[in-house]
Amino acid sequence: MLTIDTPCPAQPLSRIAVPDVLTCGYLLSIGLLATIYAADIAQWWWYPLTHTTLVLALGMFLLKMPVQPTGWVRLVRWWYPAVLIPPIFSELQHLVHPVNPVDIDAQLVAIDLALFGVHPTVWLAQRSVPWLTEYLQLAYVSFYLLPFILCVPLYRRGQFLAFRTALCALLLSYYVSYLLDFLTPAQGPRFYLAEAHTQPVIGLWLTTPLQTLLDSLEGIQRDAFPSGHTAIALVVLALTTRYQRHWRWPMLVLTGSLVLSTVYLRYHYVIDVIAGGLLAVGCLGVTYGLYRAQSSVVGDSAALHTQRNVQE
Repeated sequence: MLTIDTPCPAQPLSRIAVPDVLTCGYLLSIGLLATIYAADIAQWWWYPLTHTTLVLALGMFLLKMPVQPTGWVRLVRWWYPAVLIPPIFSELQHLVHPVNPVDIDAQLVAIDLALFGVHPTVWLAQRSVPWLTEYLQLAYVSFYLLPFILCVPLYRRGQFLAFRTALCALLLSYYVSYLLDFLTPAQGPRFYLAEAHTQPVIGLWLTTPLQTLLDSLEGIQRDAFPSGHTAIALVVLALTTRYQRHWRWPMLVLTGSLVLSTVYLRYHYVIDVIAGGLLAVGCLGVTYGLYRAQSSVVGDSAALHTQRNVQE
């Protein structure tokens, strides 16, 4: 069965694609933001300097790259965001609070109380069991693998349009959630409701080491709202259903477990999860809109290419 992702020689990958524009736009935006709030940010000059340098280096690499790169050049060309995302996320702990020192946890708690009449994380703590905690902690950590689970098979099979669509949706979700952290900084229930959580989160063997590792890697972030974990997980689920349908049911179970874990493990309020879901829908809608015309062109070209092969 022919899909729009069937490789077609008439449609080479472009030098500069939407994911590149998103990445450069985000880097320049953060550099500009650091410059505007220079008086409140320690070593503020580091951000515009490094971000501008990265944008220039990326631009030179893309412009000097062959029209149809192969080997390690193609690998670097499409996978460089995987290297950039971790440091981009880590720097937020030094930027968000200086730019906006007013947390909105009180408002988020009030919304959850209005919706449920209780603190959901406190209610779940009273019903937690070690084996479930262990399972949900593992599900939570799977977040860091989900983009690779989606994108690696598409790349290896040469489904480049699907790969680029997935990359665009993922990067858009990451960058928009990071920018929203500046508008809506929140610590999350682990910290804001610490006194209400009279029972610690206890798993079996891996829960505590994994939480300690994540805390050491991520630092103190104010990224609770919206839930980036939820947004990315739902984007991966939607695109898995679209491009790798045989994996849709396992991915549905994993996504559901991950979303539940964000509240059960006290990383997020329920309203964070709802906002993360809306973010995923919005980013998917924008991505599908951006690639709809290109999908039609590639589909028509691939169909024509196949028809010619059949006639020959």
